[in-house]
Amino acid sequence: MQSVDMDQPPFVSIVVCTYNRKKLLKDCLISIFSAEYPKSRYEVIIVDGGSNDGTKELCGDFPEIRFVTESKLGLAYARNKGAQLARGSIVAYTDDDCIVDKQWLWSLVLGFHTSEAIMGVGGPVYPLHPETIPKKILVKAALGLYDEGQVAKPIQDIITSNSAFKTEIFRFMRFDESLGVTRRGKLILSGEDTDFCQTLVASGHRLLYTPYAKVYHQICHERIRVQYIVRRAMHTGFGRTRLFLKKKHSRIWAVRYSLGQLVQCSLRMLSNNSFTSCYNLIVHMSTLVISTTGLDIILL
Repeated sequence: MQSVDMDQPPFVSIVVCTYNRKKLLKDCLISIFSAEYPKSRYEVIIVDGGSNDGTKELCGDFPEIRFVTESKLGLAYARNKGAQLARGSIVAYTDDDCIVDKQWLWSLVLGFHTSEAIMGVGGPVYPLHPETIPKKILVKAALGLYDEGQVAKPIQDIITSNSAFKTEIFRFMRFDESLGVTRRGKLILSGEDTDFCQTLVASGHRLLYTPYAKVYHQICHERIRVQYIVRRAMHTGFGRTRLFLKKKHSRIWAVRYSLGQLVQCSLRMLSNNSFTSCYNLIVHMSTLVISTTGLDIILL
């Protein structure tokens, strides 16, 4: 393990992407600037998607913030813009509806010092108010939650709302902007974060999960509805189709894979008829329909 100078730790660029969520963003920023990490050793970059709710004025109340507007819709564009502007040796990402733990930044930084091969570190994302989520519809994937246990370990994928990468990785890698896009302000595709991590690992680099870098997700009331979770599952199938086509370059492969997953998921539901199983079933059905019909080409 490499040692860390506790007085002069690595300089970190924290990137937060936002759009018309002023109140949530304010809570996020307060938590970031309350972090137990030397204030002179990090910067905060806000990448705004053209908000008109006073977001820019809010950010002006925090003189330490670097504020930039990205006219292109989509998290992939915004995350790439943040990495492009980063002055730190590490780029850390969280979302505007997240609250970071006081030890969040330290925990991410220390993760990199376990091995020089580690290029990315991530941690769990818990619900800020778990009591407001009915257990029957607690679908982690749909609600932006993530938890790989209480032990640090190598991993194949980390969630972007609680992640950090060495800045040098962005010299030859970017989030795929054809995957992480929106249309008319509504989510259509996702998967740019999964694609980024898979590409990084396939290139011989390593990712680390650390349970100590904690983030808490402020889940708005609109998301705690069956309609939202079903719609999210359909959108996930859309993005997964595009990701499969990018990796395998074959629509036939995507159809076969999604059909196989659909059969397996249907069999599992016979013994586990949970809402999470239903969510996964809808994802696989959506992937199968979209990859078979070519709707991804028609709609985008």
